[in-house]
Amino acid sequence: MTVPTTTYVEARSPMDSTVLKIQDDGKDIQTDAPTDVVDGCSVPFMFLMCAPCMAMNMAWAAQWAALGPLLQILLPSTAVQLVQLVGPVTGVIVTPVVGVLSDNCTSKYGRRRPFLFWGAISSALCWLVMMFSVDIGEALGDASATQIASNPETASRKWTTFVVVLCYVWMDITVNLTQVPNSLMIADFAGHRQVTAASVNGAYATAGSFFVSGYILACGPAHQSIKRFLSVLIAIMLVTCLTVCAFVKEKPVDRVALGSATKREQIATAFAAVWNGIRLLPKHLAIYCVIIVFSQYGFTAYSGAKGQFFGIVVKGGVSDGADSCGQDGSPACSAQQTAFNDGVELAGGYTDTIYSCVGLLALMALPFFVRKFGVKAVVTTALVPQVLLCVLAFCKIVAIDMIIVITCSIPQNVILYMVMPIIIHVIGRSTDNNLGMFAGALNSALCAGQFLNFIFSSVLVLSPMGYALPVLVGGILSAVAFLVSLFVWDIKSYTM
Repeated sequence: MTVPTTTYVEARSPMDSTVLKIQDDGKDIQTDAPTDVVDGCSVPFMFLMCAPCMAMNMAWAAQWAALGPLLQILLPSTAVQLVQLVGPVTGVIVTPVVGVLSDNCTSKYGRRRPFLFWGAISSALCWLVMMFSVDIGEALGDASATQIASNPETASRKWTTFVVVLCYVWMDITVNLTQVPNSLMIADFAGHRQVTAASVNGAYATAGSFFVSGYILACGPAHQSIKRFLSVLIAIMLVTCLTVCAFVKEKPVDRVALGSATKREQIATAFAAVWNGIRLLPKHLAIYCVIIVFSQYGFTAYSGAKGQFFGIVVKGGVSDGADSCGQDGSPACSAQQTAFNDGVELAGGYTDTIYSCVGLLALMALPFFVRKFGVKAVVTTALVPQVLLCVLAFCKIVAIDMIIVITCSIPQNVILYMVMPIIIHVIGRSTDNNLGMFAGALNSALCAGQFLNFIFSSVLVLSPMGYALPVLVGGILSAVAFLVSLFVWDIKSYTM
């Protein structure tokens, strides 16, 4: 007599030397299924291990809340959208490559810690340069704040623009380099407590968002005090990541177990994982990728330009010179410049603070709802608020706009933090499950949604609707994600 449980179907790995055992709901388990299951670590240990997520979410929140408006000040709207394409492009490439290299890392310090360490150091260096981007630009001949105020049409800030764009690209690469090994390390140690670990991870991410929105509430738009803001970000990144590197001990990988592949072959395999991870996706993960792409497009349509949306569309302001007016002897801000800064502060301050609170509540309730209703019902229901972006595009009533944006924290937290538990549910918890490759594939789906948004938004933003049209399209595609989850995705999981 067999006991009904979860079975595994086989899929060939990119190296053709390993058979991946993929779970298939509703069948009996095979005798050769993975048996080296890791017991779940304690919750206090999870809090230590997940701490870097706070710094990384602060970095992404800073990119949207501080660097987005700064790019808008330095570049035309279309150019801003094109620069923001760098984020998803680097994510599509860096995440699966780092994931596979991390899976196969034979360092005496473990598989994940070396990548986490160097990612944190390189991110801190990036922000250090970014802190002095305006000073570097002016030293190389850019116009000063007074010259910009007196001749805004002719004043040049090309060097400042170059440094900011360079750091923007640099940051996209290094934060991904830090985030990937941290998320894989959490999955390695969480064992059967994947949803709990995801909730703790998400709580730290929410704390990072709280910091950014709280800073904006207390100090005004982050781009107006960029040095102080980035100094705190550097400190939190280094403290959290280096603490994990010091106290979380990994078991080094046996070099013999990895075979005789040369370093060049391992690197080639890692880059091939950009495609192979997608090609080998099991059905449930492939459909979840589709849901991720459409839902991520939908929310990025707002979050990628939230300061501009509230500052220009809702408040009717203008961005030219809004970062320097009223400071250091510069002329006072005009009514429209003030309106833009007020919109940026509203989007990144009050709205983001309440958004983070609601997201934290959703994460706290996530394990209960997964056990009670199952993954499919939770994900499908969570997508409903994001469809309301269609209303946001046409509404200029601040209170209603804030409510719509705040409720979008539910689908964003559920979709993002269920990624790793769903992967583990499907591929199992063996140490040779190619977790890095499949995690990279689903992260590529996240980046693909962002990438498509930035491509189309750079064109849509030129329409008479401005930043409102990309938000409308985002709402429509969020509705598509909801329908795919409701009618196509048939995953059966209640405990993870």
